Amino acid sequence: MRTAALTLISFVAFGFAAGAQKFSLLPQVGFENSKTKVRYNDLASFSPSGVNFSPQVGLRFTYTSKPGHGIFLGAASGRNVVPFSFTDPENGMNNFKTTSGSMQFRLESGYQFSTKRITLKKAGAKSAASGEKKQCGSFSFKSHCAKNKTPAGKSTNTEKLNPGTKGSWVQLQPSVGLGFLPAVKTDVVAKTQNGQTTYEYRAGNWNTGLIAGMGFEFGKNNNRLFTLGINYFKGLGNLEKQTISTVIGSKTLTTHLQSEVSGWNMRIGVPFTLGTKKPGIKKQTEKNTQQRKTNCSQFRSLYRCTKTN
Repeated sequence: MRTAALTLISFVAFGFAAGAQKFSLLPQVGFENSKTKVRYNDLASFSPSGVNFSPQVGLRFTYTSKPGHGIFLGAASGRNVVPFSFTDPENGMNNFKTTSGSMQFRLESGYQFSTKRITLKKAGAKSAASGEKKQCGSFSFKSHCAKNKTPAGKSTNTEKLNPGTKGSWVQLQPSVGLGFLPAVKTDVVAKTQNGQTTYEYRAGNWNTGLIAGMGFEFGKNNNRLFTLGINYFKGLGNLEKQTISTVIGSKTLTTHLQSEVSGWNMRIGVPFTLGTKKPGIKKQTEKNTQQRKTNCSQFRSLYRCTKTN
């Protein structure tokens, strides 16, 4: 199942990459809260270590098509395994100890959609030149030079910028995918020292899981500033029931152990757009200035000012 899922994701990735409009790199830092529960001998599950908090780092590559559909591939750290140790299988639910699990890196892959940019605060519009007032004695008039058009049909603004998003904005980025842990340790380990056997069950030792979240990308004008992401995960694979058999005297004791793990994380990162070239700014200062002078000269010749008594 795992191999089939990876193969499917790979084909989807190549398909989107062929028609992608934007390729982004997003390094992230944040934290993760996870909760691991243990079910001992089919009794009610409990959390032996409560909620586990750990810092987190991540890296995500994203392909995005023009309509907003895309895929992501990345990696992130996590500490979800809780070593659950006991010496007496008959009383292991009440007499146990836990330690902090080691940091692990997991791969993440899935689908992401980017909505259109939602304007938060519009940029102040520059006031266009509406004309100049000329006065001669008691006679005044408003020049029509600002209304004149260039032969190409363009206004005589001194500088024309390429169109784009103006002001502050936010973009929503919901996503869903799978997480994979390539290296998973043994679930149950037995150690004997000084004639006493200690059993260690690694609860929450998942290798595949569901990942879903929402990202908020903030920017200003045409610049992407930072991304805030909140993600939920739940372990799915490698969490089957484990059995420990011990012999006490002439009696064989069987102990069943099973665990589940879920949690959420929050990450913040700075996105980098790769493979694109920002369009340049077209300037028409000299041409428009010459056009304005010509039109104003022709306009003045049509009027004569006389002083009124």
